[in-house]
Amino acid sequence: MAAGALSVATLTGLVAAPANAVTPTPTVTSKPTSKPTGKPTPSPTATPWPVGVALQARVAVNGAVLTLPATDGLRDRTTVRVLAASGGKVDLDAYRGKKVVHLAARIALRKVQQGWAKTITVDAADLTTGTWRLRTKRSDLPGVWAWGTTSVRVGSGAAVHVAVRPAATVLYPYRDGVLDAAVVRVTGQDETRTAVPVVGTVRIDAGRKHLTRTLSKAGAASLPVTALPLGPATLTTTVTGPTGKKAVRRTALTLAPTAVGSLRIARSSDTVQPVVDGLLDSVVLTTSGAASGGSPAKVSGTLTVSKGSTVAQRFVVKDGKQHAFTWNGRVKGVVVPGTWTATLALKGPQGVVRTRTAKLVVTKKHLPYAVREMFTIAAGNQQGLAVRNGFFYVGYDIGNGQSKIERYDGTGMPAGTLGPLPIEHVAELAYSTTTDRIYAANGGSSTPTMVYAIDPVWDPDAPPADPSTAITQRFDLTALGVNGMVAVDDVNKRLLVFSSTAKSSGYQVSSVTLTDTPVLDANGAPVLNDDGTPKVVPAGTVTATVPVSIDGVPQGIDLVGQQLWIYTSLKKVNHVAKYDLRSNALLTASAATASSDLYWGGEGEGMATVQATDTGDGLPAWIYVGAHDLMYKKNPLAPNHIGQLVPVTDND
Repeated sequence: MAAGALSVATLTGLVAAPANAVTPTPTVTSKPTSKPTGKPTPSPTATPWPVGVALQARVAVNGAVLTLPATDGLRDRTTVRVLAASGGKVDLDAYRGKKVVHLAARIALRKVQQGWAKTITVDAADLTTGTWRLRTKRSDLPGVWAWGTTSVRVGSGAAVHVAVRPAATVLYPYRDGVLDAAVVRVTGQDETRTAVPVVGTVRIDAGRKHLTRTLSKAGAASLPVTALPLGPATLTTTVTGPTGKKAVRRTALTLAPTAVGSLRIARSSDTVQPVVDGLLDSVVLTTSGAASGGSPAKVSGTLTVSKGSTVAQRFVVKDGKQHAFTWNGRVKGVVVPGTWTATLALKGPQGVVRTRTAKLVVTKKHLPYAVREMFTIAAGNQQGLAVRNGFFYVGYDIGNGQSKIERYDGTGMPAGTLGPLPIEHVAELAYSTTTDRIYAANGGSSTPTMVYAIDPVWDPDAPPADPSTAITQRFDLTALGVNGMVAVDDVNKRLLVFSSTAKSSGYQVSSVTLTDTPVLDANGAPVLNDDGTPKVVPAGTVTATVPVSIDGVPQGIDLVGQQLWIYTSLKKVNHVAKYDLRSNALLTASAATASSDLYWGGEGEGMATVQATDTGDGLPAWIYVGAHDLMYKKNPLAPNHIGQLVPVTDND
């Protein structure tokens, strides 16, 4: 390698210079004539060594920075490890620009496992502030030298760069233990951007008051602000490092009131339809709030619903916890349409009242019908519903292809059980005044349609030992498909049987004879058999079928005047649709006007009617519907419900 080059190879295999080698002669001066470079150029008269003579100076790891003063124990010294391929003596010098400091002379190298070496200590006291390059050279071979692997920076120890870090610049003097003290940490660095310890004070000036604290050894302080006035404040930090002048830094603070930091008002709906029909009859307003800065201090106030100067209702909000308030959309019992404003006004221990508003639109819109809850009945998989002589007959699917019928009086008191019956699912029940029988359709999306005639009279204290004996007729209507439901048209002596050709499509309604029906000729005279007996169409005979379109899952069916009403369930709502009968034939395939959603109960189960000349509500029959509880899927033991369907008017 060339003389003067910095060796970066290991020392293995390197040898000393031969005895007849030419020794380069460098220029000797305490102030180098030119700025040293990473690889100095040897003298022109120097001859490169034929064999590499290695020399290297390694500055200790983490020792490239020294800090003055040199006697405080903070980075006062470092070490340089000199490595060589042969024994002898070395010198160590430090260079900063044209300035040279001789650090060590004629230091003897010692034999180590791999070559020769010596560790030399460099004291900060020997150097001044700045960046120094170290150079080692062979005392006995002046032309052999090398720069140190790393420059050494010497800092003055003065706090040239000061960082003031308050934990928060917005503080709250209200005494609650939350942000009511300024927690400050101060750090310093000298010119080398190396940390130096600082000592000094921090002071807060607020109005005419001030507060001062001395920094801890870790450079931290805590200043309680509970006695200081609200408003802008200044944090003044005055520190010194191990040497140097004082450094002053100023930081702006805000001393804020502990007021309402957050408040929220949530609406269950932005529209209220106070006419009672089960849909948006009222609105639930949910409030919450908290003091500013995360304070646990109490906030309280009011929630007011108003329009202009008219106040519909005012609620007291006692604290910031979540509270729910219900408004029925009325002013002293009267529906007043328009846009109303719900105003949440809260106040904390300090500061002004904060408000948050939400708009509510009140309208007189309503559904055609609503369901009035009558009573609850036994839990279980409720299905069909019929009414006879003031008693309610409720079908239950009890599993394993069996059902039962529970009987209740008009107040919901149990009045006897019939079952188990060999009827699968018992999807719908209907009562005929013509035959005094309850008709049950087995229903189910995978069960072929059957209709059973059942004697509705049994002793509640001594039901039949074999409940199946109560079944007096069976009509095999499996050709119609699945999803069977049944209603009775006593006027025309027929059953109206709902079914579908597929699991959830191909819906249809069929006319089925209720009793054995004489065949009449064009003049209305009975048609006779060959033996002279009247020719009849047997009960249970399908005489006509038409398709029908429905929304949702079929749940119930019954005749109201000359309209067939079909009760279905959609997602989160039940539904009733009307289908007009066409004379004594059948009905239209699409729903007539005034169909209605029913916001009541859970999944709908069964519909029943009682014909009447005056129901008091404009309907030709009393109409009843059943439903599971809203929590049925989560809690099958929840009671089921029976309700009455009633028209809704603007006065409700």
